[in-house]
Amino acid sequence: MIPTSQPTKERLTCFLLLAGVFLLIAIPRWLVAAQSATADETKWVARAANFSSALSRRDLANTYQSEHPGVTTMWAGALGLKALFPAYANKAPAQLAPYELDRFLLDQGYTPLQSLVAGRQVMVLFNALALTLVFHYARRLMDLQTALLATVFFALSPFFIAHTHLMHLDGLAGSLMLLSLLAFLSYLDRERWPDLLLSGIGAGLAWLTKTPAMSLAPILLITALLLVWQKRRGGQAASFWNAGISFLAWGIIGSVTFVLFWPAMWVEPLHTLSRLFQEALNYAGGGHGDPVFFNGTIYSDGRIPARVFSFYPITYLWRSTPVVLFGLALVIPALWRRWSPLDHRTARTTILSLLLFALLFTLFMNLGDKKFDRYLIPIYPALHLVAAAGWVAVVRHFSNQYALLRDRLSIFSFLFFVFCFLAGVQLLSLWIVFPYPLSYYNPLPGGSKRAPQVMQIGWGEGLDEAGRYLSQKPGSEALTAASWYRSVLAYHFAGPTISINAALTPEEEAAIQSADYAVIYIHQWQRDAPPGLLDQFANRV
Repeated sequence: MIPTSQPTKERLTCFLLLAGVFLLIAIPRWLVAAQSATADETKWVARAANFSSALSRRDLANTYQSEHPGVTTMWAGALGLKALFPAYANKAPAQLAPYELDRFLLDQGYTPLQSLVAGRQVMVLFNALALTLVFHYARRLMDLQTALLATVFFALSPFFIAHTHLMHLDGLAGSLMLLSLLAFLSYLDRERWPDLLLSGIGAGLAWLTKTPAMSLAPILLITALLLVWQKRRGGQAASFWNAGISFLAWGIIGSVTFVLFWPAMWVEPLHTLSRLFQEALNYAGGGHGDPVFFNGTIYSDGRIPARVFSFYPITYLWRSTPVVLFGLALVIPALWRRWSPLDHRTARTTILSLLLFALLFTLFMNLGDKKFDRYLIPIYPALHLVAAAGWVAVVRHFSNQYALLRDRLSIFSFLFFVFCFLAGVQLLSLWIVFPYPLSYYNPLPGGSKRAPQVMQIGWGEGLDEAGRYLSQKPGSEALTAASWYRSVLAYHFAGPTISINAALTPEEEAAIQSADYAVIYIHQWQRDAPPGLLDQFANRV
């Protein structure tokens, strides 16, 4: 028998570890991939189908489908659709609206839900791959225990799971932004060019996912300059010039990635960029089309102005978990006292950079009048890593304070017990809302009972149950259902559907009144939308 060499064993161990991390992140998301659709996903399924058609017909200009721009999401949807329905691009018309796509798929023997699930499954793989690479860099910049605990937080945080399995934007943008940031920090620490290359690619893909990810450029520049200043202050050799050159190379790599993966940039680069930035600015400053509810106030024009700075901090409090919040509090004494692993400069620099990223991104997002809790998703995985460092530092510190735990085996057993406890509490946060992770609200400020007084509730979750319930009615295919988020209900109900909107014409209201069923959603009551119709339904109860 030929003995296995030490490098081979190390590579095998590393591979198995990364595979385990990938599965830990992917499995919870895969398990909810076939659950309730959300309000915007029907649009992204159609955009992905149109993206696929444009590629097939070499109509590359039409790979521009949205100002977000959502290109990575459309790639995921196109790949999923290709796996589900290989002949789609040859059979389908060039460009379809969401309801037209639904009808076409049904005519071809596929359900709209199947196309959504296929795209979601690719999104799960994309996110799991990005977060596995985040684990790799977290282990390098911090240590293995911190990276593993952060992975548990990535894998089991309900709100983060909710947005990293959807055919949408914010979750993947957050995964890619954190990957880019950590790889760039690793490059600044070790000056290995593959780290800079991966950081630039991650940034370019994040920009292709959602335009707010472009805030990563000034954040990384500020981070790089602060690191150089910190090194020079500590007497180490560091050059602002070299940092600037590294940042420029990072930007070039990101820009090349941006162009390479978006075919519209191949044929109409200037027009595509001009249209992208103009429409993105209009989107951010235009507010929501319907009224929005926050903290007891209805903003009838859909705008939450920058002076309401509490919006994002409060939504983070409600959407995070107790374990993560306590970890963020623990990192303060751990940094101050420099407890392991924060006794190393690289680890401290990483944590401070992550906190700076979270702060600057929150400030940036606060500038827009259009605000939703999901827009802050990119800071969640960054703060998961910070919280993990806080827990590891405090547990190590106190385990070393007791004589009973001074031998290595006892310390390891104590750490293992604490980490299992934290993982169990985090798993409980997910378990109580499974399979609807979007419905999670932190129990510390009051949980789901008090959340409706503060947060706008619901993005389509639960309408799958309503659809299945109505489908069980005799002759359900001939029944008409009026619904808020009509497109979501239609994924799960075979009969005709009518949309209930915030503003209705007399004809639309008459059609709703004549429907067999009306499905009223919780945040309609929160937003009083539409007021006249809700009053009529309330009088029927």
